Amino acid sequence: MKNRRISNFEDRLERLVEGSFARLFRGPLHPRDVALQLAKSIEDNTIVGGGGREAAPTQYQIRLFPDDYTVLIAQTPDLTQQLAREVVDYCQETGFHLLSTPEVILIPDPAVQARTLQVDVRHIVHKHETTQIMEPVDLPLVGSRLDASLIIDGQRTVPINRDIFNIGRHPENNLVISDVRVSRHHLQIRLRHERFILYDKQSRGGTYVNGQRVNEHILSPGDVIRIGGASLLYMEEESPSGSITDTQQDMVPPNLPEGR
Repeated sequence: MKNRRISNFEDRLERLVEGSFARLFRGPLHPRDVALQLAKSIEDNTIVGGGGREAAPTQYQIRLFPDDYTVLIAQTPDLTQQLAREVVDYCQETGFHLLSTPEVILIPDPAVQARTLQVDVRHIVHKHETTQIMEPVDLPLVGSRLDASLIIDGQRTVPINRDIFNIGRHPENNLVISDVRVSRHHLQIRLRHERFILYDKQSRGGTYVNGQRVNEHILSPGDVIRIGGASLLYMEEESPSGSITDTQQDMVPPNLPEGR
């Protein structure tokens, strides 16, 4: 489901920019790269609000080489408004929360190389703006064949039952790890293209998978995630059931390897 939504977003953005961006960025950068970069900036920069809600950034600064900026503005003067509308549509489709109307800004920046772009985001709530674009929703894995779970320290099993699954010390997380070495919002597991991907949320102590420190990692069955003193064994099934059986849990070795 989410894979299709992201694809639809990319397709709309590609149609939107295929004229201007395709003429501007002749070379290795394709209009779909622009779409992917904007979509990724939304997904990778959400913050966790009250009730564990995921809030998307509200300001997107697209930095361009000055000459490229001049050409782009001349070709498509209303591009920023169109891109802002696409951000709203994407958040509505994926269930992200917007605290205020999103703003897209094009900025000429001589530090950016020609024919490339850089997207910087901010979480800004404009004063006196009380209208919320949309309400957050939980996204269970409806219709997905991927049935995944985490086995915590070889003792208890927690199903990954949302497309966005937060782990950390704060009680609003989907999985709470009560360890002072674990950050309040330590890591996030996201469903993308029918695979679960782990993202470290700039944690203080770091996230380790199979003994290696990672910022981003495509999870595979048997991966051992270590944060603080906790070991999380990632498991997958293709059966319709939503949990691992007691027999399977008993097969998990009691001592998981240490990640250093």
